[in-house]
Amino acid sequence: MNKKLIYILIMNLLLAFPDCEYGNPNWEELYESVPFDNEFSATITAAQIFIDGVEQTGGQLAAFGEDGVISSWDGDGSSYFPPGDVNIYELSVWSNSPSGEVMTFKFYDAENDVVIDLNETYTFVSNDIVGNGFEPFILNGSALDCEFEDTNYFSDIVDNTGVSELIIFSDSITSLDIGDQIGIFDYNGRVSSGDECLNIDGEVLVGAGEWNQNQLTITAWSHIDWCNFENGYELPGFIENNPISIKIWDISEQSEYNVSFIISEGSSNFQETSFVVISDICIDADDDGICDDTDDCVGEYDECGICNGDGISDDACDCDGNILDECGVCGGDGVDADDDGICDDIDDCVGEYDECGICNGNGPNHQCWDGLIVCEPFECSESEFPTPDLFSFNQSLSQAFYFINNIYIDNLIVDSDDWLAAFNGDVCVGSRKWDTDMCTNNICDIGVMGYDGLNSTEGYMLDGELPSFKIYDSSENIYYNAVSSENFGFENGGLFVIENIQESDYYCNNNPSCSGCMDISACNYNFDALIEDVCYYLESDLLQPSNNQIIELDNLEGSISFLWSEIDESCSQESYNIKIFDSNNQLLVTETTEQNSIEILYSDLNINEGEINLYSWNILIDDIVLSDTFYFELDATLLNLNSNQVDNFRIYQNYPNPFNPITCIEFDNLNYNLLKINIYDTNGNLIQELVNNYYNPGSYKVYWDGSNFSSGIYLYELEVSNQLLRKKMVLIK
Repeated sequence: MNKKLIYILIMNLLLAFPDCEYGNPNWEELYESVPFDNEFSATITAAQIFIDGVEQTGGQLAAFGEDGVISSWDGDGSSYFPPGDVNIYELSVWSNSPSGEVMTFKFYDAENDVVIDLNETYTFVSNDIVGNGFEPFILNGSALDCEFEDTNYFSDIVDNTGVSELIIFSDSITSLDIGDQIGIFDYNGRVSSGDECLNIDGEVLVGAGEWNQNQLTITAWSHIDWCNFENGYELPGFIENNPISIKIWDISEQSEYNVSFIISEGSSNFQETSFVVISDICIDADDDGICDDTDDCVGEYDECGICNGDGISDDACDCDGNILDECGVCGGDGVDADDDGICDDIDDCVGEYDECGICNGNGPNHQCWDGLIVCEPFECSESEFPTPDLFSFNQSLSQAFYFINNIYIDNLIVDSDDWLAAFNGDVCVGSRKWDTDMCTNNICDIGVMGYDGLNSTEGYMLDGELPSFKIYDSSENIYYNAVSSENFGFENGGLFVIENIQESDYYCNNNPSCSGCMDISACNYNFDALIEDVCYYLESDLLQPSNNQIIELDNLEGSISFLWSEIDESCSQESYNIKIFDSNNQLLVTETTEQNSIEILYSDLNINEGEINLYSWNILIDDIVLSDTFYFELDATLLNLNSNQVDNFRIYQNYPNPFNPITCIEFDNLNYNLLKINIYDTNGNLIQELVNNYYNPGSYKVYWDGSNFSSGIYLYELEVSNQLLRKKMVLIK
């Protein structure tokens, strides 16, 4: 084979396996100074992205100049434009050349954690406006078949459902190393999907990312439930108000850990179309459910049992300021208490044994049926013990012996106070307390009685019949049906060996059902229940509107829907009473309904136009409050101010948006005017006067630095000749 052919084959192989760029590309940080480093800008108002023909809604879009430096960035996914039925991205493209620079595009697929080159280019022209909601600027790319590349450990993420929450990990986190993998979980989220609408819940991975010691944003996808619609379906994802759970894959240790975390902004529960800022996380290294307790050790314990300790020093062990005694016990007294020549063995007692033989014990504490206090139940000689009520039987001249190696309840070896019994149907034909210390070589047998012709053994075993078994848990006072690993037919004088017997279900005796609610605080508590069943409580969950939800209003016609969970009829059959309060806790609405939903007219809520109106609500029955108090807001700031142009001036949406900490506000002025631009918080408080000056006709831009303000929603207002335009922007830190 000639060299030229070999070269061609090698190039074909290289081209067949593209160089994949995994992980968040950190475009946000790269883009921070771009608007200030460049003189000219253009706007791509509507870009639509297709990867292998599939329209994208999440991820990030960036443009790059001819020098490969980032020139534009849209980091919050697409916005849905209903009239055109498209999902569009918005870019402000920057350059130091007024025209001619050729821009290329890249797309960060957050779901697959990979950067994809897009095929199209754009030739920059200053002040150019490209695309609209009906004819967007189309960008295409192909999903990469990346061979020999590492992927995120948490790879089985649910599909993009279009509804999400941003989980933002602050760059203040120090407990993670570069390359550590982060998984966002809902342990009781929706796992089922499709038009069968099975409504199956369980553990579901809703987002994942890789830590690079910079602020990291992970999109967590919410479930979709359109099952109540014709041809409806469901998609898996988190369920709103379920707790957010996080796992870490430590790349250096190749270990998975559960973590706890501290939130500086947002809620610890999932909230759709919202965000949460995590300022610190804590790894539960030994997975004992306690974060950073004394048992956690990321590293190794030394000879003294100290995490990453220095071991033996000065002939003594550093252990909490003490030393090892002669017996090797930290801070011990080195006493061979029972003088058996073995230092601090299990028989030693520094103190006194009580009458039950327990070192420093409290003496007898088991009460017999007749009031006698003894150390062990078998000492209640005059009570019905040691034989449980259902395990009484008569001795027979016909017997077989079944040896059992192990007996289990819930996969645990039974206690020495527990019992095993053999049955022929409903007749007990043998029983014994399963104290293996009383048996030869710790293997006990049970004598199974056969019918010997006497009336006292009527119904006992006949040759060839298979005995069944039951277990009595003395600590819980519960009987179980049991199954054996082997079955042997009865034979008088027979000896049989069974490997194990395990509990299968509760034995209810004459009770047709053992199940019922076992929680005494529930309204359907069942004193006789042995098996936990559904419990109902005199409480209700508020569902809609969700807690702290902001609802934007474009008019005051119509109504708002309220929805809450129903109370089971075992708790109450009365009507519900909904109460709605304003921000001053003044009662605005009180309505009664037999349903678990109601419509309330906007006109009943005393809405103040031009403001964000805060409300609270809860549900009662018979003046008993069933629910927590939930809050929601009606955003009336843009009522009658929805146009971005009034007469002779125009204001545009700020960019980037959301931003941290600087954003750009552009406006056009058609006549010589005095213009004012003010910044307000959502309560209508003036935060900053940004502009107060006369302007000639033309296009202008100003910048607002939110460094001194907290994350949240702000309003910017342009005032000209007593005419106002307002828009909203989001500051995220």
